[in-house]
Amino acid sequence: MLNEHDMSTPHAQAPGIAPVRVEVPARTPCRQPCQRRLFRLRFITDHTKSVEVVAGLYRETLPEYPEPAAREAIVNALAHRDYGLAGATVDITVGDHRIEVRSPGSLPGHIDLENVRTEHYSRNPRITRVLKTLGVVEEYGEGIERIHREMESRLMEPPVFDDRSGSVTVTLSGSSFVTPEEFVWLRQLDRMELSGPERRVLVIARRRGPIARREVAPFLPGRNPGAVLAAMLRKGLLSRVGRRGGTRYALSPTVIRGAGAPPGYRNSDPRTRLLEVIRRRGSMSSREGANRTGLPRHAVLRLLNELVREGALRAEGNTRARRYYLP
Repeated sequence: MLNEHDMSTPHAQAPGIAPVRVEVPARTPCRQPCQRRLFRLRFITDHTKSVEVVAGLYRETLPEYPEPAAREAIVNALAHRDYGLAGATVDITVGDHRIEVRSPGSLPGHIDLENVRTEHYSRNPRITRVLKTLGVVEEYGEGIERIHREMESRLMEPPVFDDRSGSVTVTLSGSSFVTPEEFVWLRQLDRMELSGPERRVLVIARRRGPIARREVAPFLPGRNPGAVLAAMLRKGLLSRVGRRGGTRYALSPTVIRGAGAPPGYRNSDPRTRLLEVIRRRGSMSSREGANRTGLPRHAVLRLLNELVREGALRAEGNTRARRYYLP
C-alpha cells in the first residue's frame, strides 16, 4: 500500500486565516493512506473560502478555487518530484488569493517552461502507475492540461509555473473575470460547449445589455473580436441588434431561455424580452406581452407565434385565452 508517510508530504500552513491569513509555514507529515487523505484536498478546503450562490432555479456551493485544478497540481507534484533529494518535501501554501504547490527538483527530462503544457515525461513511472491504479490519475500526461482547462472554465487566471532554485512551483491565482453568481449562470449553458472567449462575451453582454464590438475587444486579447462575435451569431448565442455602424450584440433567445437574464437586463430585442418575462412568470398571454413591452398586441402575437414555430415556446388554449410557455 502506498502511504502518505512514504511520500512525505508536509503542508505549508497559513494559520490565523480570520480575519487575515498570514503565511507562516507549519509542517505536519501525513501518515494516512494517500488515497484517503492526500487527494481529498482537506488542507486547501479548510483554508480557503466557499460561497453559496443562487442563479435562477439553481443553488450551488462554489469553492474559491476549482478543486480539480488544485488536486491535479498536488498529484502532479507527487508524481514527478525528485525523490533523490533527501529531506525535501512537496509543500502546499495557501495565501491571500493564491495557492502554491512546490515540488522538489527541476522539471524532468526534456520538459521546460515553454513546452510544459504540450510535452510529457515521467520521472517516476512506477509511482505514476500506482496512482493510475488507485484512480487518482485518470490519463497519463493530462494533468497540466486539466489544470489549465479547469482554471479557464472559471475564467480565472491561468496557472503559472516556475522552475528555479532546484524546485518547480505551480501557482493558482484566485483572481477571476466573473463573480460566483455569473459562473453559476454560465454553468446552465454547459451543454452548448462554450469556449473561453464565448463565455467572456456572454458575461459582458449580460452585465451591460447589447454591446458593440469595440466594447468586447479589450476582453479578448490575442483574438479577433469580429470573428468571435460572428461565430457566436452562427452558434445562436447572440442576436444582432441594429445594422452597419450601429450594430450591437445581445444575449440570444436561446441563452435567455437556457439561463435567464438578471433583473433589469436591457435588451432592445423584443423576442428576447418576451422570453425572459415568460421564464420569470411561467406563462404569458399576448395582451400581457403587449403591456410588458409597449408593442401593439398584434405585433406581440406575431412574435410569440414565431417563437412557437421555432420551438422556443409552446402555446396552450384557443385564440382568445391562449397562453405561451417555455417548452
